[in-house]
Amino acid sequence: MYFCETIFFELGIVKVIKKETDPNWYVWYTRPRAEKKIRDRLLSKQIEVFLPLQKELRQWSDRKKWIETPLFSGYIFTRIPWKEMDKVTFTEGILNYVRMDGRPAFLLEHEVESIKNMLQHGIQAEVTDGQFELGDFIEIATGPLKGLTGNIIQYRGSNKLAVSITQLGKTLMVSLPAGYVKRKKKA
Repeated sequence: MYFCETIFFELGIVKVIKKETDPNWYVWYTRPRAEKKIRDRLLSKQIEVFLPLQKELRQWSDRKKWIETPLFSGYIFTRIPWKEMDKVTFTEGILNYVRMDGRPAFLLEHEVESIKNMLQHGIQAEVTDGQFELGDFIEIATGPLKGLTGNIIQYRGSNKLAVSITQLGKTLMVSLPAGYVKRKKKA
């Protein structure tokens, strides 16, 4: 069995053919907040695992503490050949592999190296669903500010957006759940 992956470059399209015996960085869904335990289980099976972690300062009522949290919550990456997918599938805590166009999703080697390099240099990142970009013109679709329009100026957490609303000659800065807004074309 062969996989065909198309990579787009500025000068054209290159097709990369991989055999099922070639290892890839496959993407897996995990149980919530179980990524570190699953990583340890996979390592005990001698499976190459990548769980990108970053340090985050957490506030409790009595103290602050630096903890390591997964960059991609609910996901883990394994580098294995296709024929060994069952070793991961039947690991406690693994829900399933991520699919793209009906096939198992995987990262290219240079993408994994880029993430490792970013984390190694201490660059803090926040993963968003990519639904909205900074500067997008949006309309608030639900909630008490329904009908108002504005621009996204900042991400605040994984599901919160800072929106600048200019109505009546004033600018109002609000933080809204991403589900409250929809992209709108400028009139």
